[in-house]
Amino acid sequence: MTDQVLRPDGTGFYLAGGELTVAGVAEQTITGGLAVDFSVTAGLFGGADMDVMVASWSSAQTDDLSGVRSEHGRKVLPLRTQPVMLNSLPSSVRVQLRTAAGLQDTEGVWRLVLHFRNDAGSGLTWDASLLTEAFGAGWLAPLADLLTIDDADGAQAATSTPASPAVTVVHHSDDEYYELLVDGQQAGLLVYHVIGSHLSITHTVIEQTYRGRGLSWALVGHALDDIRTKSVTVSNYCGVVRRFVEKNPQYRDLLSLPRPA
Repeated sequence: MTDQVLRPDGTGFYLAGGELTVAGVAEQTITGGLAVDFSVTAGLFGGADMDVMVASWSSAQTDDLSGVRSEHGRKVLPLRTQPVMLNSLPSSVRVQLRTAAGLQDTEGVWRLVLHFRNDAGSGLTWDASLLTEAFGAGWLAPLADLLTIDDADGAQAATSTPASPAVTVVHHSDDEYYELLVDGQQAGLLVYHVIGSHLSITHTVIEQTYRGRGLSWALVGHALDDIRTKSVTVSNYCGVVRRFVEKNPQYRDLLSLPRPA
């Protein structure tokens, strides 16, 4: 359960917990004793042969049932999670929910929240309503597109001048990410992972209130310029970085041939 978070060996953001919430008539699935099995799986480092379960909940597990609580008119199911590193996860994870028929058609009924943390105390939250695909073969849910930065100052983002913000990028090498600051406020992250002399770029996250302003390219460009100065080979698993390099071919020589995300 998520009240006892195990920290992994490694640096950067790791999965520190999560909840599946349910509202409306689907609550009967929980309170009425009907079967529910939920899972989030992913191929670590993009490899299908390394597919692992990173989060789960089952009504067949007594410990899972004992943790169910009510909050803001919804039932909250605390997930059992593995402390996997964000920089080891692919661009999408498979979300699958098996439950009683007819309880998956109402939009917003089932909602998934995942929490990522690092040792410095920073956090990211992934939050989404489950799509219909989650009740069949599984929904391939994008990671970076639905991540938000905890405690990001949205009010500052709304009032700053888009034409002339002060944009800086800070490298947190110990935690393996680049941080984008706009007028001193945290606006985005580029996450990577290093094994030996090989660096893998995995995710680029831009806080929602800063999107649509071209800031992801400022972050990616700065990060790639800095990475070029390192004695590493580079693979890319991030769609944002891929599109940036397509538009800026001077960076193509930096990247090794990327494996599928």
